[in-house]
Amino acid sequence: MEEMINRLREKKKALSAVLIVLAVGLLALALILSFPANKSGEKGGSSESAHDGIYKTLEVHFLDVGQGDAALIICGDESMLIDAGSNDSAEYVKKYLEGHGITKFKYAVGTHFDSDHVGGLDEILSDFEVETLLIPDQERDTKSYRDVIKNKNKAGKVVIPKVGDTFTLGDATLTVFAPARNDYEESNDFSIVLRLDHGEDSFLFTGDAQEESEKEMLAAGLDVHVDVLKVSHHGSKKSSIRQFLETVVPKYAVVSCAKDNDYGHPHAPVLKRLRILGAQLFRTDEQGTIVCYSDGHSIAWNKAPSESWQQGRAPEKSEDDGVENKAA
Repeated sequence: MEEMINRLREKKKALSAVLIVLAVGLLALALILSFPANKSGEKGGSSESAHDGIYKTLEVHFLDVGQGDAALIICGDESMLIDAGSNDSAEYVKKYLEGHGITKFKYAVGTHFDSDHVGGLDEILSDFEVETLLIPDQERDTKSYRDVIKNKNKAGKVVIPKVGDTFTLGDATLTVFAPARNDYEESNDFSIVLRLDHGEDSFLFTGDAQEESEKEMLAAGLDVHVDVLKVSHHGSKKSSIRQFLETVVPKYAVVSCAKDNDYGHPHAPVLKRLRILGAQLFRTDEQGTIVCYSDGHSIAWNKAPSESWQQGRAPEKSEDDGVENKAA
C-alpha cells in the first residue's frame, strides 16, 4: 500500500513538472508574439509576412549625395533604389550599398533624366543586378541620359510606368502617381512620383515634380496624404505649392540638398509652409544620410529632426541654370 502511494506521489510530481514546462513555454510564446516588428534598423528584420498586423521591417535611407537625390528602400529581403545622385556621388552611393550588403535590386528608379538624379544610375546598372528599371517616357540631349539608355538593357526589364500602376516590395505596395503625360515643357514634371504604403505607414517620393505635376495629382483625386514626404526638387519654391502640401499634410518631411548649394535650397516659402503644417523636418545638408524605419504601425528615425528651419544661402544661380539642366 505504501509503495502504491509513493508511486502516485512520483507520478503527481512528474505531471506537475510537465505542466510547469508547458506553462513557461506558453508564456514565452505569448511574449514573443506581443513584440512588434524589429525597428533596430538591421537588414532583414522580422521575417514574418504581413499577418494579423505583423509586418517585415521597412527601412528608407535618404542618402547624402550633395545636390541630388538617392533613396535606398529595404523591406524584408527585397531592395529598391529611387535615383542614384550625380556622377560625382556615384562611388559614395555604391560603397554605401555594398556596406549594407546590397547586391541586387528588385527595382531601380530614375525619376527623370536630370543629372543630379540619374548621373550615377548607369553605374548601378553596371555593378548591381537590377530586376526592373523604371524610367519616364522622356528624352534629353545629355550625357547622363545617354549613359542610362546605353546601360538600360542590363536590367532584367525596362518599364515606363503609368499612373495607377502598382508594384510590391516585401510587405510594401508602391503606386505610381505621376507623370500623367509625356509632353511637359519642364523636365522636372516628367518625374515619376511614387506612393509607398507599408501597413498603416505611408510615404511619397516626388522626384523633382513641380507645380504642374502637383496640380495634376490633386485634380485626379490621388490620395497624396502621407506620413513621410520626400520634399520635391530639394525644397525649391517651384515645387511644394501650398495646395499640394495642405493636402499631403506630412508628419515628416525630408529635404535632400547640398550644404551651401548655389540655388538657395531649401527655399524659405517651402520651409514656412511645412512649419505651419507642423511637419518635423529632416535635411541631408545639415544631418547627412537620414534613415527611417517602419514596422507598419509607427515610424522611427536614426536622428532627431532639424530645428534650424534655415533657408539655403542666397542663390548665386538661377534654378534654370542648375544641375537639373546640365548636359552632364
